[in-house]
Amino acid sequence: MRTRLDGLVYEFRVRERFHGWGRFRPTNESEAQFIEEALPWERGAYLELFPALRVLLLWPDHSGPFPGTWLALPYNEGDARQRFGLPMEPLPVFLCDPMAGAERFERVIVRVDGGTLWFEGSDLRADPVHAEWLREASGRQEDNTLLPGLASSERLALLLWCIHQLELAGTLPATGLQAPQQRHEQRNWLAGQVQRRALEEQLRHALSKADARLHSFSEINANDGSLRHLVVEWSEHGQRRRYRSLVDPRLTVVSSGICLSGQDRNFDLTSLVNVMAASPSWAAYDEEDL
Repeated sequence: MRTRLDGLVYEFRVRERFHGWGRFRPTNESEAQFIEEALPWERGAYLELFPALRVLLLWPDHSGPFPGTWLALPYNEGDARQRFGLPMEPLPVFLCDPMAGAERFERVIVRVDGGTLWFEGSDLRADPVHAEWLREASGRQEDNTLLPGLASSERLALLLWCIHQLELAGTLPATGLQAPQQRHEQRNWLAGQVQRRALEEQLRHALSKADARLHSFSEINANDGSLRHLVVEWSEHGQRRRYRSLVDPRLTVVSSGICLSGQDRNFDLTSLVNVMAASPSWAAYDEEDL
């Protein structure tokens, strides 16, 4: 890791395996020791040191060594080129957090540190209808109609998603030395799709038993790559109000979004719906408030 102090850049190797934002203490001129995870205000204060850029998240990038990496497209091509010299193509964004709004086609804020993009959080000025429509459109086989008001970058993001799916499915041909790597990516993609479809069906079934609807879900992986938590966005049938809940792979509630007096883990996703329905209005958010 690198840090700058009094205009000088120092480089350290961290002893412990760690993923995320943390506080470290140098032990000598080349090594640093992990102390604890950084507090939210410390993370925010650090990110504020760098200029902000709006991007559209595309899909997680599992090809690299860093968990939480997503590929993203600049929302405004002119802004990205003029201020940072960034091309209008998928760029890696590091330490994306599903609990802070990391989801396919979401418009988010990143901080630009040279050639590195750090995830900060959702862009509160974005229209949430656009991201939801893009997610639904990406799952449809044929649909030639576009949502009015989509930005050119949002239309490009949908096109890139479709091309990416064709490449991973093997519909587009691989050539030369890329073929073995692409076959490996295809196998990983197919395995991931099978797992994701199973999770989606499990979530839909659990919510449908309580007459609720699944809108989207994101996966949070542990450091070893295994599934740790799911961030589930859902609503009651026929209602505009939405909830975002954190559950484990068995669909046991980890964080409900309302005060359950520390009893969150006594509920599963199905039983939580009835609790949410009886909760005060501040426990949820409306589409227009996203």
